[in-house]
Amino acid sequence: MPANPLPLTEPTAADLRAWHRVHSAALAHDRPGEPVPTQDDLRARLSEPGAGSRLVLWLVRGAGDDAVAAATLRLFAQPARSDVAEVEMTVHPAHRRMGAGSRLLFTVTEAARAAGCRSMVTEVMAGTSGEGFLATRDFRPVTRLTWLRLALDEVPERIHKLPDVPHAGYRLAGWEGAAPEGLAASFARARQDTSGPSAGGRDAADAPWAEARVREAAEAVTRHGDHLLAVAAVCEADGEVAGYTELVVPAGRSGRARQYDTAVLPAHRGHGLGLWLKAAMLRRVRDEHPLITEVLADTADENRHMLAVNTALGFRPQRRTVRFRLELRRR
Repeated sequence: MPANPLPLTEPTAADLRAWHRVHSAALAHDRPGEPVPTQDDLRARLSEPGAGSRLVLWLVRGAGDDAVAAATLRLFAQPARSDVAEVEMTVHPAHRRMGAGSRLLFTVTEAARAAGCRSMVTEVMAGTSGEGFLATRDFRPVTRLTWLRLALDEVPERIHKLPDVPHAGYRLAGWEGAAPEGLAASFARARQDTSGPSAGGRDAADAPWAEARVREAAEAVTRHGDHLLAVAAVCEADGEVAGYTELVVPAGRSGRARQYDTAVLPAHRGHGLGLWLKAAMLRRVRDEHPLITEVLADTADENRHMLAVNTALGFRPQRRTVRFRLELRRR
């Protein structure tokens, strides 16, 4: 029987190694063949939760003091987000269906409720026992996501030539990190106007994308040691951002990059800007980061247009996940 979960206030090197063993075993079981984050990746993620948030950590050990489960609860400082918490739970495959997950979920739920949260969201692999586990504990599915992989050495040259095709009334702009001063306010407005599940598979209760939040999000990626790349389509008539795509290159500038949000404002749809933007980003990665070998993207299933764009670029489905929400009732 695992010990009662206790918050991990100051993780030691041994704690992080144990956490990594649980995480690696779970990934190998649930997503065979996919890369496993390194201990350095894990340390960075746990030490830097992102702009305007903090993490509460739990590491559960069994009878032999071996780690059997781990969890993170992400709590937000911004008033618009403080009522929603994000949870990630991992149970070692050898210790599933033995009560560790249930006890850990109870502990995390009580912590979220004590922090004043009204709801809690999490994400699990589709078709796994995790779906049933959450469904029998009052979680409800809110978004289904398809994760897609693109091998960059398989991208045909015709895709790399797409950015050269003129789009009347628009020009491309690119940057790394925070948006430049001349586009920062416009970019924040574009993020706000395209936010929500249909745009990128994120939770509908997300906070407004004010300019400060956009800057803080970019700075959080930099603190991780990663590189946030952005490409925008700018409307030449008013100089406003009409669409954008973001991608994160890992600190080592090699291996797998992660696609972040891609969206086009409603008033500018129907001009092929999504494909134009993403093709421009792929060419930029090829030219500036030649050691990146693949890109991973996630898209909400209801966002059929972006799924079609990704398919046209050569992305292929790799896995599916489900995002769940639990409404927290007051005691």
